[in-house]
Amino acid sequence: MGKQSSGKKVILNAVIYSCSGLLLKCVSFFLLPLYTIYLTTEDYGITSIVGTFNGTMCYVVSFSLFSAVTRFYVELKEDPEKLKRFYGTICTFVFLSGLTFGGLFTIFRGALSKYVFSGLDFYPVILICIISLIFNCEYTIYDMILKSQQKAMKSSIISIVFFFISLALNILFIVVLQMGATGSLLATLISYVLYTAYFLTEMSLQKTIHFCIDWGLLKDALKYSIPIMPHNLSTHLALLISKIMIGGTASLSGLGVYTVAAQFGNVADTIQGYVSRAYSPWLFENLHDREGYYKARIRKITNLMSSVVGLFMLGIALFAQDYIVLFVDAAYIDAWRYVPLIVINYIIKIAYYFYVQILFYYKKASKMLFIATVSGSLINIVLSYFMIPAWGVYGSIIADWIAMIIRVGIVIGVSKMFEDVGLRVWDTVKNMLFIGVFVLGGMVFSYLKFGNTFSIGNFVYKIVVVLVYVAVLFARYHKELLEYIRGIKKGRSRKEQLQ
Repeated sequence: MGKQSSGKKVILNAVIYSCSGLLLKCVSFFLLPLYTIYLTTEDYGITSIVGTFNGTMCYVVSFSLFSAVTRFYVELKEDPEKLKRFYGTICTFVFLSGLTFGGLFTIFRGALSKYVFSGLDFYPVILICIISLIFNCEYTIYDMILKSQQKAMKSSIISIVFFFISLALNILFIVVLQMGATGSLLATLISYVLYTAYFLTEMSLQKTIHFCIDWGLLKDALKYSIPIMPHNLSTHLALLISKIMIGGTASLSGLGVYTVAAQFGNVADTIQGYVSRAYSPWLFENLHDREGYYKARIRKITNLMSSVVGLFMLGIALFAQDYIVLFVDAAYIDAWRYVPLIVINYIIKIAYYFYVQILFYYKKASKMLFIATVSGSLINIVLSYFMIPAWGVYGSIIADWIAMIIRVGIVIGVSKMFEDVGLRVWDTVKNMLFIGVFVLGGMVFSYLKFGNTFSIGNFVYKIVVVLVYVAVLFARYHKELLEYIRGIKKGRSRKEQLQ
């Protein structure tokens, strides 16, 4: 059995990605009280709109070529010269595309300011946003290169260094120079530029990239990535439209409060994203090699990872209230009420991450991703149009739930059309209900009794809920966990014997 197919590699990489991601998120949360003092709720609204706009337009500027980086590495890794040209082609094309779109956004800056950025002036906010978009795309390409090669440790170390450089710049511009939202956006821009300079230099020195435009490779990559664009773009587009609506209904200040809550909710998605990045290349190699009982192996690893991700989500949903009430500026205190509801949306999304990788593997299936994402996003936009004016942020969250359920259902159905890789729908439903019951049970007293006050009794109760979850999780998967631990010990023993 191949070393990648054992399942140990994917679990190890998932642990590395999750731990590094949690480290960075924890540092961000420790600094949240500081930021909420120096950034007004309106500042948070501005940075939220800019961040979501860049996240959305990244897929347009890059034509979703990030996805091609992971998929084509499996086929090109045995041909180093061709792989170099592939990387160079992707980086060069995306940079030129970024310059082109940047010029178009500058020409139509009036419409951009009016319909997206709530009347903000072009200089400096929108200009910084446009320049950041170009380098954000390059940053994402290198990140996907490392993850496709399963270099989890290197990717995590670089991400940590990048984060602390960005952090230092944020403290300089926001706290010391008190530049508000402009300072935060400027810090992000400088960080992206430094990161891009590093990875281009590093790959050039190691001779792992050849800058060119190989039209044959580019054509094949675009044939794969362009059909994925609706899939990648629609989700982010729905989020952008929702934030624009919230900003228009509740003002940028209301959007700022929601953004603080979304930061907690996004941790859940970030962790799942790290797990997915470790899972994706592992799944691709299992489907490529098809060694042994690969379907049973895929099902076992998927169920275990879903439950472990659920533990992180449970912790975020339960303890966000205590942190916000105790440490965050009073102007943002109501943000905790949104967090558990936002996390529920990501609990529904767990299954999506695992099933969608099947569609990414089959090139023909990847062209059908838009059915799920576009359908879900259109429903989200329509529901948001009616619900946000009536119920504000809660309307947006409910629209997210409904759209995500539809999206997950379609992805599961489409994936089954191509191959049954061992995943079961009933496993998916059980996992969602299992995690959701603990989230709702853990927050019952927070909503009904304690509200915007901290209670030691309620805090202890939530700890007990988490411990019960862990106990149930261990009872369900203790054989797999013990087997994995024994595997690590055997690996260490072999290394010691060789030394």
